[in-house]
Amino acid sequence: MSNTQEFDLKRKEILDCAETLFTSKGYEDTTVNAILKEVGIAKGTFYYYFQSKEEVMDAVIMRFIDEDLQIAKTIMDNQTLSAMDKLLQCIFSKPKTDNKKVMIEQLYEANNALMKQRTLQRTIEVICPIYAQMIEEGNANGEFTSKQPLEDIQFLIAGIQTLFDLSHIKGSTIEIQIESVVNAIFQMLVVNEQKNSKTKVTEIMIKHIKA
Repeated sequence: MSNTQEFDLKRKEILDCAETLFTSKGYEDTTVNAILKEVGIAKGTFYYYFQSKEEVMDAVIMRFIDEDLQIAKTIMDNQTLSAMDKLLQCIFSKPKTDNKKVMIEQLYEANNALMKQRTLQRTIEVICPIYAQMIEEGNANGEFTSKQPLEDIQFLIAGIQTLFDLSHIKGSTIEIQIESVVNAIFQMLVVNEQKNSKTKVTEIMIKHIKA
């Protein structure tokens, strides 16, 4: 085994253990020493691979972001889907792996606030440019009339995250949240309702969320 392969394997082992600890104990309550104990390495070895616990967190997040990026690229290349279908499938489809499901659930715990913030930041930086391409495609075929595709989708993603963060507010239901998101999409992207009705978009969203 080459030195590069050994490096990659040990780095992956550290990330796997850190991910398990972050999802079980929370990022804030996970110490570097806890990671060392779980992996069975010395502190010097840890700092050979990572400069800090925060850098480990970023690497864990980017593994999930990279998965989402590949999924988005595959959906983008699917010529059988409309631009709206592509966006909704990317944004609202449920996680494909159990690890991703657990991670998303844990992001809403109080001791994972920094991870949630960083995940949103990385999504906006890395994934939104692909979503913007979908919007540009929709502009070209008459589905949308968005003047600033990247800025519009960045605003929408941040807004959708905030909306679902407030889902615990009394009187808020999934139906109310979906209606609010649909209204925001139609307003921000200037959706051509002859090509995509609000009823149709709502049905597609519900299908993906409940799948």
